[in-house]
Amino acid sequence: MNADLFKEKLSEMKKLAAALLLLTAVTAFAQKNIRDFNPDDLFMTTGEIYFALPDAAPDANWLTKIISIDKIDGNTVYAYASRKEFEKLMVSGVSGFELLPHPGDQADVRVSSDPRQVLDWNYYPTYTAYEEIMAQFAADYPDICSLHTIATLPSGRKLLAVRISDNVDVEENEPEFLYTATIHGDETTGYILTLHLIDYLLTNYNQDPRITNMINSTDIWINPLANPDGTYYGGNQTVNGARRYNANNVDLNRNYPDPADGPHPDGNPWQPETIAFMNFAEERDFVMGANFHGGAEVVNYPWDTWSRVTADNNWWVMVSREYADTAQAHSPNGYFDDLDNGITHGYAWYRITGGRQDYMNYFQQCREVTLEISNTKLLPASQLLNFWEYNYRSMLNYLEQVQFGVHGVVTDTVTGEPIVAQVLISGHDMDSSMVFSSLPVGNYHRLLKAGTYNLTFIAEGYLPKTVRNVVVNDKSTTIRNVKLWDGSAIPAFTSSTTTTYPGGSVQFFDNSGGNPTSRLWTFEGADIQTSTEPSPVVTYSQPGSYDVTLYVENMIGSNQLSIENYITIEPDFYIGNPGSTTCNARFFDSNGPDGAYNNNENLTTTFYADDPDRVFRIRFLSFDIENSTDCAGDALLVYDGPDATAPLIARLCGNTLPDDILTSVGGGAVTFVFVSDAENTGSGWEAIITCDSGVGIRQLNKPDPVQVYPNPAGKSGFMIRSDNDPIREIQINDVSGRMVYSATADRSFLNVPEMVAGEGLYLLTVRTSKGIYTRKLIIRN
Repeated sequence: MNADLFKEKLSEMKKLAAALLLLTAVTAFAQKNIRDFNPDDLFMTTGEIYFALPDAAPDANWLTKIISIDKIDGNTVYAYASRKEFEKLMVSGVSGFELLPHPGDQADVRVSSDPRQVLDWNYYPTYTAYEEIMAQFAADYPDICSLHTIATLPSGRKLLAVRISDNVDVEENEPEFLYTATIHGDETTGYILTLHLIDYLLTNYNQDPRITNMINSTDIWINPLANPDGTYYGGNQTVNGARRYNANNVDLNRNYPDPADGPHPDGNPWQPETIAFMNFAEERDFVMGANFHGGAEVVNYPWDTWSRVTADNNWWVMVSREYADTAQAHSPNGYFDDLDNGITHGYAWYRITGGRQDYMNYFQQCREVTLEISNTKLLPASQLLNFWEYNYRSMLNYLEQVQFGVHGVVTDTVTGEPIVAQVLISGHDMDSSMVFSSLPVGNYHRLLKAGTYNLTFIAEGYLPKTVRNVVVNDKSTTIRNVKLWDGSAIPAFTSSTTTTYPGGSVQFFDNSGGNPTSRLWTFEGADIQTSTEPSPVVTYSQPGSYDVTLYVENMIGSNQLSIENYITIEPDFYIGNPGSTTCNARFFDSNGPDGAYNNNENLTTTFYADDPDRVFRIRFLSFDIENSTDCAGDALLVYDGPDATAPLIARLCGNTLPDDILTSVGGGAVTFVFVSDAENTGSGWEAIITCDSGVGIRQLNKPDPVQVYPNPAGKSGFMIRSDNDPIREIQINDVSGRMVYSATADRSFLNVPEMVAGEGLYLLTVRTSKGIYTRKLIIRN
């Protein structure tokens, strides 16, 4: 036998002798006056005792400041005390005192060091097996599970948690949820049930759609053992001898800062476990959670420290009722029906201060509840599977509630960067019930009972914004993304076009918000580089893609908007140029706009679409070619394909402006051949060549619920409506395919309130929950 094992066995023998001594005291002195007990005898080898105080229920509110009340049954108070607490109790005036066997002393408890045996769920693990099981979860499911050490205690034992999510260890727009168990070391049912829950979630991912959705949409954290020193007080090989308090004989569930009684309501310094979990909560952004207890069968919801209810009391009653009702429906009669048929307001049962539940709700804005799930604290291992069957559906229901209510992302109006903002419901929130958006995503999650609410978003350096009449339904998710403005000028601009040709002019329009007092435009590649005018007209001479920048300022502040490659100047093409891939070309005869074409020409040019499914549209702006019968002299021939063997679709001459020419779908190319004879010439032609979609710019040939009006649209904008199919996203593209505007939504209508582009023809694409629809949009300013 090695030295460490010998020491552990010797310690166990001493504790057994002391337990026999204490049992003798329990038997011999159970009904004695409290002053007849000698603290030296009671606390010879244990840090805490368990007892009853008959007829003490009326005194519970002041007793809770002296001892750790476990529960109240009728007029009897059941409680724990350390030696320091017991000595205070002896001089408090209490007389009746009944020493009871400690709930953690269960000599026949079944424990295994084999993780495989523990995972059959009818054994408690040794401490080492517990660590191995937690590590194995992460090793077996590395894509959705990671193991985290919250802290290592002076004993060497660890506060462990697994994180479960589809992109584990990536911060996403998902609510964070926390289950933690056994903060009282002798209340072990939650310890095993949360271990079982981890296994259940991991093994059912991509098997059960409900579990898959939970993991894909929630950042789940589970800490099965919050007080390992208490649970393994009897040594790492057994949970027999488990104690409520930690290694320093402090009740961890009385050791947290309290909303009513201040930072140290129990008079003790913060314990290592308390500090670790407070730091953990500060580092994370938990939205909802629960801590598991034993000794009763009831959902205990906030507050524990105040007689008044929370702002969200109706929501708390709903989720508590759901937990209790579901547990009752899957268990024998009499299970989970304590107090108000399985639920209670904490203070209405008995007051505690320094509890974890109130700390998380008040100081961390996390909706945490206390789940008392077994009357027996240290449940026989043979009953663990039964209690899993009673509770696991309720555990899933409660976890799923974090998805409901109002959710969204708060960002800066100008930069789009996420913001930390307070989300406050005026006339509703009180006692720190507001929530905050969090970085790095800017997401917020407000859990609410069904109703209509006005949400105000407040952030340092920004103007408050209230979103009114937000409708919330039970078990439903409402999305409200919010942009906050700091009051400074907000740059925004549009232009008469984003694509033109050498020598073309573009007019720009300052659409900035915030009433700018001054502005400065910067035009890359233009004939004038800067302007302070609100609507400057700028000429571009050289082909290329050019940036545009607008700087604006007002009395509060300034901002700058730069759009890369906003203006495209397409090169001019002349008959005889090599083939080119383009969907936007200005096309001339051989001498362009400056003179007539030549005699005896035989020139060819082919254009290719950037997508073979697109068709070419040729629109002539001027046309003058020597006229002759059947265009037998000079002629421009247009072929529906990549060369002159393709079908001839036009033979043109004369000085009448031809109609638009469209190539056929699937060709993806158009070829021009120009021939001239030895006599007479004309001034030639100028044409614009663009691409249309394969179906043309028109409504799709299927039922289309989308309505756009007015169309043509003017400066006042237009509305898009889809009554039976919510709009998700819209996009507006010009005829060259360049996107000029986009927006997201989640409702049946969308107002586009201002002119979003210059005059012209555009393609409007509307994505709804059921399909994608395309419309022709005309804008007339």
